[in-house]
Parts: sequence; structure tokens; C-alpha cells
Amino acid sequence: MTLLSRLFALIAVALLPAIAIQSYNEIDLRRSRQAEVQEQALGLAKLAAAEQQQVVEGIRQVLIALSELPAIKERDSRACSGYLSTLKGRFPAFLTFIIVDMKGQSICTTNGQSVNVADRSYFTEAMRTGHFTVGIYSIGRLTGRELIPFALPFSDEHGEFAGVIVAALNLEWLANFILQMGVPRGAALAIADRAGTYLARYPNNGKFVGRQMPGQRYMHSDHSGTITTVDLKGVERIVGYSTLQADSGELLVAVGLDKAQAFSWIERRTWQDVLLIALGATLVLLLSWFGARRFIHQPLKQLVDAANQWRLGDYAQRVHIRDKRSELSWVADAFNTMADALAARERELYEAKERAEEAANRITSIFESTNDCVMIVDREFRVSYLNARAQAHLSEERDLIGVDIWEAFSVAAAEPDVAVLLQEAVSKQQSTSFERFCARRGVWYDINAFPSGEGLAVLFRDTTEHKQAIEARRLIEEQLHQSQKMEAIGQLTGGIAHDFNNLLMVISGNLELIESAETDRDHARELAAASRKAADRGANLTAQLLAFSRRQKLTPKPVYADCLIRDFQEVIRQAAGEGCNFSLVGDDRLWPCYIDPAQLQTALLNLALNGRDAMPNGGGLLEISLRNVTLDDDAIAGVSAGCYVMISVTDTGCGMTPETLDRAFEPFFTTKEVGRGTGLGLSMVYGFVRQSGGHVTIESAVGAGTTICLYLPRSAQAPVVEPAATPAHDTPAGSGQVLLVEDDDEVLDVTLTMLKRLGYEVIYARNGVGALRMLKNGMQPDILLSDVVMPGGVNGIELAREARRLYEGIKILLASGNAADVLAQHGAIGEFPVIRKPYLRAELGRFLRQLTHES
Repeated sequence: MTLLSRLFALIAVALLPAIAIQSYNEIDLRRSRQAEVQEQALGLAKLAAAEQQQVVEGIRQVLIALSELPAIKERDSRACSGYLSTLKGRFPAFLTFIIVDMKGQSICTTNGQSVNVADRSYFTEAMRTGHFTVGIYSIGRLTGRELIPFALPFSDEHGEFAGVIVAALNLEWLANFILQMGVPRGAALAIADRAGTYLARYPNNGKFVGRQMPGQRYMHSDHSGTITTVDLKGVERIVGYSTLQADSGELLVAVGLDKAQAFSWIERRTWQDVLLIALGATLVLLLSWFGARRFIHQPLKQLVDAANQWRLGDYAQRVHIRDKRSELSWVADAFNTMADALAARERELYEAKERAEEAANRITSIFESTNDCVMIVDREFRVSYLNARAQAHLSEERDLIGVDIWEAFSVAAAEPDVAVLLQEAVSKQQSTSFERFCARRGVWYDINAFPSGEGLAVLFRDTTEHKQAIEARRLIEEQLHQSQKMEAIGQLTGGIAHDFNNLLMVISGNLELIESAETDRDHARELAAASRKAADRGANLTAQLLAFSRRQKLTPKPVYADCLIRDFQEVIRQAAGEGCNFSLVGDDRLWPCYIDPAQLQTALLNLALNGRDAMPNGGGLLEISLRNVTLDDDAIAGVSAGCYVMISVTDTGCGMTPETLDRAFEPFFTTKEVGRGTGLGLSMVYGFVRQSGGHVTIESAVGAGTTICLYLPRSAQAPVVEPAATPAHDTPAGSGQVLLVEDDDEVLDVTLTMLKRLGYEVIYARNGVGALRMLKNGMQPDILLSDVVMPGGVNGIELAREARRLYEGIKILLASGNAADVLAQHGAIGEFPVIRKPYLRAELGRFLRQLTHES
């Protein structure tokens, strides 16, 4: 778009406000005129409606007078017909009068003819309401002419409804009536019934009567108002309308004024204003064009010619404008100054190019000497440069320059998200770093990508040995963690053996008393209950030891530390030994913390063992305290402000010297004798707490004991507490056949008795091989109840899988005291339901009932 065109456009835009103001005035004038015409049309319509209301009221009074005549009340046909003929002569506006009975059959008429009007709507409406009714446009059955009927029910001499008086108004009379109302020139007056049919219209009455009004927009409007519409002859009119009341038939009176005639003088004025504006705008544009050619176009042409010379490298060309006071002369001076600067810049660029080439050579030397592989790719992800190390690592005796990066660098082929990461680095101009495994070479890569002007600089190195070293370190730490558990369990052996001897003493003593003949039945039941409680204590202690000693994956989760420690306190009590007074103190409502439960148990057991060893003479106090604390900044050195669950382990032992206290958390540091400690206990506690986001503090003095505090951050997520199962004393009887597989004869006898008392039919085998032989011989039991660990080459898991393959509908329940390792070894965790030994008859009954209900 040329400058002159832009100038003309600006002038045209400058004229827009004047045009807009003139347009607004025109619109406002039209709006005012529209309101005036609408008010005039509505006034005329209301005036005509008032006159039509008087006509309807007069007809009502005539019919009321007729209803009081004796001849009509007595339904005297001859006298009635004579009177109606006389009345028609007095009122020529009516075509006929008819008196009909309750069935619509005529009693008398003005011409003596008989007619039935039972199917006429006005008759039905008058009979339904019992009031004066105005009908709609009709063709008379007696006269064959256009009319509108009026009807009024009448009563006989006893006051009972006897029939209806009908008067038919001549629509030609109605047309003459509105002709005499003095309608303005160019206007139209129309009367329509409630159905929207023309009854009379001025002018052109004959072309409209009996036809529907266009659109019937009046019929559902308000009582009165105005609209703009087009009549049947295509003339646009502003129409004022008014509707008569409901008891007057809701006749519509409308007066329409010709809109074109009403707005004719405004149209003439508008065209005059448009012509004046066009002439003024043309004159302004011509003057502007002449001035622009003289004072803008010619100087700009000189500037363009000079710029083209500078584009070709000829900076000697200069621009000279004779009118020094114009703005273009200032532009010319600026252009001349720019030409001088461009000449100087050209010299600088040449010198900078030489320096850039020297810098590129230095960067290439750096890339070639670095230990990393360096690759540069363009925006099409094709290799444009790679250093010697990358060439040796990726080339495989081929030239990679110009090769697609996905062909040269096969990590992307194995990991599709690498392509996405590199593309995002280019599109967002952000660096990215990640690690990926190249399956083709069996190598781990540490990849760093940096956006550059050319495309992307990719630095990568082989980190396989580093990854292998980290994995080896993780395995060693895991083995050390497990060895700490085993060391703790070894120190627990004496206490556990003492507890089990006590439990066995309770069981054997009670059983001996039950066997004696002197024991009555109630006393035997009490002794059996005591034995069962002792067995339950032994089972719980065994379960805690198995859970603690098992090698398991570390899984931190929200836990309540007080609940965890209370469940584990018997193991800690055994670790402390009978020579220590152990106590557990805690807040009533302890906050949850996000930790690994197994690691916390290991940490507390290590601290308990250290506290016990610090009190070799016994008689001391070992206390574990739990409470909620909220710390401010700098409340404890190295601990951030926030909410914590504090677990403190306090002993009243010998304490630590300042030198020992400084080295307490060092790995492999120990003050115990050789063979009695690894020196990893406190270091593992420290590492566990720090990895959990917490902190550890130690307070100790020689002869005053030691207090170690673990600060564990409060968890925002509440733990999922599983409701404890309550044993059912009344076990419902079961049904069906159970195949019992157990290699221990005593356990087999007890379980066999339990199943029979539960109502099941039992067959048994002493090992997995025997059970498989029975299944393959055609036996199809409802339930298979099998031990997990059995001799003979077939364990419980293998038996269950083979049984399900042979008999798809069989229900399977495995039993074991420590099945976790076997289940994990065979990949069967969650595959079969497992009941933990030892179990009660009620518990076994619940498991079996659950299996049968699931089927």
C-alpha cells in the first residue's frame, strides 16, 4: 500500500466522525418520527375501537329486549316471526333474526324459513356460558351473505333456559360504517374477528373481507399496541391496534399508516445531506493528493534511490532536500548519518568475522579435548558436527555428518520419549538432562541437550560403570540392613526361648490337668482356654519375628508410630532383657508420620540394644517416649521449623564421653568389644531418619545415661486403618467335600477333626504327590485345603495350580505359618487365599464359608 493511499485512508477516517454524527442525527430523527406515527396510529385505533364497542353494546341491548317479549318466552312461532320481520325493517343493518330452541332448531325467523344452528360455534358458546356471545366471520345459511352473528340465551316464563336469540349483522353495513369514520388519506382501517379474519376494511374492502390478517401478529399481543407489518397488497404500514373486551367478542380494530408516506420528507433531506458530504470529501481528497505529490512523494523518491545504492554497498550516495524546515529533511539527515554508520559497521563486521572464526576454532579444540561425546544437530535433527570421541563411539565405520540423529543415536529408537524431550528442548529453547539405556549396545547414557543458534548441542557420556557401582552399593547397604536385623535377632534368641518355654509350660501343664480324671468339665474348659491363649501369644510372637526378619522391599507410608511400636514392644522388651525396666510413654493423639515401618522397627531395636548394652549390670530404666512437637526456626540446630513426631529412647546407663558423642554416627565406629558389634547401628538410624526428612539428636553425659531423639515430619495424609477382625464364636455349619493335604500327622488329626465338626466331608493325603494322584484318578472335591511347605517334590502352590488346571471349579485355601517367601519365590503372591497357622476352628470356618459364598 503506497504512502499516498495511506494518506487518503487517513483523510477518509478523519471524515468518519462527521459522517457518524450526521448518521446519528438521521437515525434520531427517524426514531422520533417513528414514535409520532405509532402514537397517531394507536390513538386512531383506540377511537375506532370505542365506536365499535358502542355498536356491539347496542346489539346486546336489542337482543336483551327481544328476550323479554312474551311471544319469544312462550315460543309462539307465528307471533314471533311477525315481530322479527317488523324489527328487521327497523334495523336494516341486520340480515336476519332467528330464535332457536335448546337443540339449535329454529322456532321462528324473519322470513319464516327453518334452519338448524347446532353446529355453529357461537351457539355452542352461548349455551355453554349462558351469556351474550359474539361469533366469527360466517356465510349465512338463510341469506348466503357475509355476516357476523350475535347470540343471547333467553328463558321461558318459568326462568328456565329455552333457547337462543341470534342476530346476523351485515358486513356491508359494517364497511359503510367505517367509511364514514373519516380515515386519514393513505391510512387503512380494518376490523377483524377473534380468529384474525377481516370483517371490514377501508380501502379495498372487497379484497380483504373473509381473508386472514397477515401473520396474525395481533391475536396474541397485548390489549393494545403498535407494530410494523406488510399488508396483503405489499404496503409496509405502522399499525396501531386495540382489542375489544372479552364479553364484546374480542373484535380487533386496527389502523395502519403508510410508512413510506410518513417518512417521505425525511428521505429527501437524507439524500441532500449525503450529496453535500460527498462533494466536501471529494474536494478535500483532491487537495490532499496535490500536496502529497509535491511535498511527500518526490522527497521520498530521493530517499529510496539513495537506500538502493546503500543496499548495493555504495555508501557514498547522499540525500539533499531543499526545504530544510520540513520533517523529510530531518529524515534525510538521519539517512545520511545512517550511511556513515553503516560504512563503519561494515568494517567492524569484517573484523568480528575474523574473531568469530578464531573463537570457533578454539571451541572445536575444546570439544575435541573433552571426555564427553559432543554432537551438534540442526533444526531438522541432522548431525552437523561430532567430536572425535562421539565419532569413535557412534560411527561404526560410517560417516555420520548429515545423518538423522535417530539413526546415529539409537537411544531414541529404544525410548520414544527421547525424541519428545529433544524436540521440546528445541521448541521451548530450554536445556534438558536425562538418562536412558541403549538396548542395542547394552549401555547407559547420561544425556544433556542445550539449544543453540544452529539447533541443538547434545553432550552424552557412558555411565554404565557408574550405574553398576551404585547398584552394587545399594545391594551392600541392603545386605548390611539385613545383617543388622539378623544380629538383633541373634541377641533376642535367649529372651524368645525363655518366653516360649513359659508358653509351653502353660500349655503342657493345662493339658496334663485336663487329662487327669479329677478335673470336672467346667474346670477343663477353663484350662483349655488358658492353653489356647498361650498358643495365641506364641503365634503372635512368631508372626512379629517373621515380619521383622523377612527381607522385604522398603515402602514408606503414613503410619501412627505409637500403634506400630505397641505392636512391636514385646520384641523390644525381649531385646532389653529382664534386667532392664522397659516402659512406653506416648501422647493420646499422636500425629501420623511418613516412614517405612520396617526401618523404624529396626532403628528402635538397635537403639534398645545399645541402651541395654550401656547398662551391663542391669536394674536400669529403658524408656521410649512419643509426643507431638512444633519447632520454631533455630529451636534445634539443623532442624527446620515445622510439626514433628518426636520419638525419644532414654537409658540410665554409663553415658558417652564427648569424644564418643562426636563420632557416634560414624559408620563402623563402635566402643563394644570385637565381635559384639558392627558399628553400623547408629549410622543406619541416622541415615533412615534423614532419608525420611527428619533429624536425630543425642544428649549424653558420663554416668547420667543417654537420650536419642528422632524427629519425624508430620504426614498430611492419614494412615489407612484396617478394622480388626473379631472372632466369631458361633460358626455356621458348612457342607461339601474337602481334600485335606498335610504332612504333619498331629496337625492332620486336629484339622481333620475341625473340618468334620464344621460339617464337611473330609478326605486326606499326607503329601502333594498323593493328593495329585487322587485328583488325576477322578476325584473332584469342592475345596482343596493344603499346607504350603511339604516334602516329596510337590509343594502346596504347585499342587493348587495343577488342581485348578484339572478341575476348574475347585476352591483352594493354602495354610502356612510363614508362606511369604515361598509365595514370592513362585510368583504366587495374591494368587491364592492363605490362612496363617496356627488357626482356630472358627477362623477356618470363616475362610471356608467365604470361599463357598464367592462361588
